Amino acid sequence: MKEKSQFEKNAADKQVELLSEALNGAVSAGGHWLNATGKGYPKFYPKGVAVSPFNALFMALHSDKTGSKTNLFTLYSEAKARGESVREHEKGVPFLFYNWNKYVNRNNPNDIISRNDYQQLPPEERNRYKGIHNREIRTLFTINQTLLPLVDKNVYETLVQKHGNSVEQGFGEKELRELRPRFNAFVQAISKNMVPVRTDGSGVAHYDSQKDAVYIPRQKDFEHYTDYAQETLRQIIAATGHQQRLAREGMVMKNGVPPTEDAVKQEHLISEIASGIKMLEMGLPARLSDENIKMVDYWNRELKENPNLIDAIESDVNNALEVIRKAERGEKIEYATFRNHRQTERMQEQMPKHFFVADEIKKHPDKDNKTIVLVIDRQGKSADVILPAGASLEVNNEIKGMNKQRIQSALQKSGIEHVRFYNPDGALGYRPDDRYFAEKQIEVARLKSWTLETLSTIDAHPAVKQAYDLGFEQIQMVQDDKNRWALYIKPEGKSGYSIYPDKDDLNRFFTTLKQSLDNIDKVRGELAKKYYALAESKPELKVDLFHTSDERIDLNRIQRVAVFKTKNGAILCAPTIDNQKPQPRSVTPQQWQRMWLAEDRNSFKQHLAATLFADLLNKSQSQEQTSSEKQEEEVEAKVGRKEEIKPEQPKEEVEEQEEASRGMHR
Repeated sequence: MKEKSQFEKNAADKQVELLSEALNGAVSAGGHWLNATGKGYPKFYPKGVAVSPFNALFMALHSDKTGSKTNLFTLYSEAKARGESVREHEKGVPFLFYNWNKYVNRNNPNDIISRNDYQQLPPEERNRYKGIHNREIRTLFTINQTLLPLVDKNVYETLVQKHGNSVEQGFGEKELRELRPRFNAFVQAISKNMVPVRTDGSGVAHYDSQKDAVYIPRQKDFEHYTDYAQETLRQIIAATGHQQRLAREGMVMKNGVPPTEDAVKQEHLISEIASGIKMLEMGLPARLSDENIKMVDYWNRELKENPNLIDAIESDVNNALEVIRKAERGEKIEYATFRNHRQTERMQEQMPKHFFVADEIKKHPDKDNKTIVLVIDRQGKSADVILPAGASLEVNNEIKGMNKQRIQSALQKSGIEHVRFYNPDGALGYRPDDRYFAEKQIEVARLKSWTLETLSTIDAHPAVKQAYDLGFEQIQMVQDDKNRWALYIKPEGKSGYSIYPDKDDLNRFFTTLKQSLDNIDKVRGELAKKYYALAESKPELKVDLFHTSDERIDLNRIQRVAVFKTKNGAILCAPTIDNQKPQPRSVTPQQWQRMWLAEDRNSFKQHLAATLFADLLNKSQSQEQTSSEKQEEEVEAKVGRKEEIKPEQPKEEVEEQEEASRGMHR
C-alpha cells in the first residue's frame, strides 16, 4: 500500500475519531449512531452536488456532532468568496477528493494513458482501462459553521426547510406512507437483478449464502418500519460479499470452512456502515442491531490499532453500495463465473483461428474416386457437402456420379432439412475454423444410386478440444519484483507466460484460496481460460517474469549461479561473474517461487543474477567502455598531431620482446 502523507494520516485519524465516537454513543442511545434526526443526504452548497458514500458518512457524522440542522457543506474558500466566511475556531471534516487524470490498463500496469487519451478511445477499448486515483484531502464545513444564518437569514431558513431534519420538516405518517412504495420498489429491483429477497416465518433475518437468498421476517414483526428497512438492507449488503460477487473474506461460502472470528466481526461492521449510509440516502436514522452493539468495543480497538482498517472499510463499503446501485438501475449483477464465461467467449472470437479440420477435409473430395465429405449437424438438422475441386455449385453442371439433387434427397431421408454445397477451396471454398465442428459428424462418403455410402470418418474431437478446451500444465499466481500479482499459465505443448488479472478476479481467487474452498481448482481453470483467450487475442499483454528487463547486460559474463537457502531461512544468490565470486545477495520469496516455475531453471538463475547484480555488471561494463573511449580519444589526438600509432600488443608479447631485446645487448 502506498505510504500516506502526514496530511492523509491526520485525515484518517479524524475519520476514526468520528466513527468511534458515533459507535460509542450508540450504546447509550438505543443503537442510534448516524443521522438520528433524519436529515437529507450530504451535498455541496450551493451547487447541490452529491458525494460518494464514504465521504457522505463522515460528513453526516460531523454534522451530527456539531448539531448542524442540515447536511449541506461548503469549502472555506468558497464560503469566504460568497461573503459567508467560516466562523472562528470552527473545525471541519476531511473530504477525500480523487483526481482521475491517468488510466492504467487492467492487464498491463506499465500501460498508462492520460485522461484525454482515455476519452478518445472507443467504448470497447475503455473497458480495458481503470482510473488511477490521485487522492487529495479537502476540508469541509456545514453551512451552520459559516456566517450564512446571519448574512442571509431568509436563505438559511429556506435551506433548513428543504434540507433540514425530519423534525424540522414535520416527518410523520404521510412521509412514511410515501417511503413504503419507494422502499418496496428498491427491494423488487434487488430481487430481480441481484439476489432474491424472501419473506421468512422463522422470525430471524438472515442471508443464506448456499441458496444465495435473503430471508426477512414479516414487516409487522418489527417494532418500527425503519427497523424493518435497515435489517433488510443489512442482509442485502451481506449478499454483495458472496464469493461470486465481491468475495469479501467475512462471508461463509458453500462447502467452505467458516471465516475467522475477526473477519466475521469486520463483515458486521461493513454491513452496519453500508446499511447506515443507505438509510441516510433515504433520509432515515440508522441504528446498530442489538447483536452488533456488543461488538462496539472490539471495532473501536481495531480502528485504533490497525491504521489500514479505515482504508479497507472505505473500499468495501463503496464497492458494496456500487453493486447495489447497479442493481437499482436495472443492471443484472451476474455471478463472476457467468461473467467470466461470457467474457471468455467474446475474447475467443478475437483469437487467431485454427483450421486443422478444414485442411484435413480438403484432402478427401476426389473427382476420380467420386468421394465427397459430409459435415452433419444432427441437432440442427443441417449438413455441409464438400464436392471435389472444380465441381460447379450450379445445379445443371454436375460431375458424373455426384448429382447434387440425389445427394440432397439422400440426406433429407436421414432427417436433414438444410443442405449446403461447397468446394474445397477458392471463392466458394469450405474453411470454417475448428470450433465450428463441435458436436458435428464428419464422413467421407460416396453416392451410390440414391443412397450415400460412408467410406470413413474424420475425428475432429482433438482439434475442437484444442480450440475450445485447451488444457494447462501449470496455473499459478505469482508476484513480480514490484509485488504485483500476475497469473502464470502454461498451455499444454506451449511456452508459459504471465498476465496481470483484473482486481475482481484476484480478490475472488485469494478469497477462495484463503477460505480453503474445494472449488479453487475450478476457479484456477476458469481464470486460465479467460486470460489465455485475452492473451492470445492481445499478445502485447503477455508478461515475461523470468528474464531480466535490462537488455544492456551481457549474460555471457555470468558463468555460474547458485541459488540456495541458508540454515536460518535466508535465500541467497551466489553467481560467478567474470571469473570472480562477489558477495551473495538476497533473493525474495517471489523470485524463489518463480525459479521453481521456470521452464528453464538455469536460464532463470542467470537472469536472476543479472537482475540482482545489475549495478555491478553495469559498473564494470561502464568502466570498460570508458577505458575504450579514452583509448580512442588518444588515437584521435595522435592522428591530429601526425604521430606514429603503434598497434597495441598483449602484455605477454611485450614482456617477451623486452626479454629478447635484453638478450641481444648482453
